[in-house]
Amino acid sequence: MATAPTGKYHLRSIHEEIALFDRKIAHLEKYETFGSEEEREQAARKMATKRKSLVTIAQRLVAEGVEFDASDLPKSLRPAGSEAAPPATAPTPKKAPAEAPVAAPPRGQDASPYAGTSLDWQASVERYLAKKKRK
Repeated sequence: MATAPTGKYHLRSIHEEIALFDRKIAHLEKYETFGSEEEREQAARKMATKRKSLVTIAQRLVAEGVEFDASDLPKSLRPAGSEAAPPATAPTPKKAPAEAPVAAPPRGQDASPYAGTSLDWQASVERYLAKKKRK
């Protein structure tokens, strides 16, 4: 006899579905066109009922002790004020060492973010032209 899936990956997928329903409801309220306001409210109630059943399942799994990351929670289920806070397990970034100054690009050319690296195509083109000129 098969049992219902329970685990952190199942909980994560439920959280993703809740977030999807949040977006669907917001889209329905803002952009969808309906024949009457009653039809709009009926469609919104239908989606809200499906979302509520998913929230109930998610709460049951959390109450059973299924572990999850706070970053996996949909925005609608996060505690107030926690959206901007980084996860508690994230290490604090160390201050980067001072970089050597980069030479200014030749006049009339845009600065390349790859100047001085192996991805600097301008330098490779200049080398190619110089080599071709010698021949």
